[in-house]
Amino acid sequence: MTVIVLAESLESGNVVELSTLYGSCAIRLAQVERRLNGIKFTGRDTRDSVMYSFGMKYGQSATRLNC
Repeated sequence: MTVIVLAESLESGNVVELSTLYGSCAIRLAQVERRLNGIKFTGRDTRDSVMYSFGMKYGQSATRLNC
C-alpha cells in the first residue's frame, strides 16, 4: 500500500518510492538530515545492493510504501 505524504514527515526506517532515469525503486531511508533549504535523504534499496542519496524541498510530496 502506498501513501502520499509531505517530505518533512519522512523518518529513518521509512520505505519510499524513488523515480530515477532508469525506472522507480523502493528505498529504505537510513538517514534524514533536515537542512535550511530542504531535506537530504540517504538510504539503500530494499535488496541492500545500491546506496542512494537525494534531496527534497519542504512541502514536496513523497510516496511512502507500507512494507
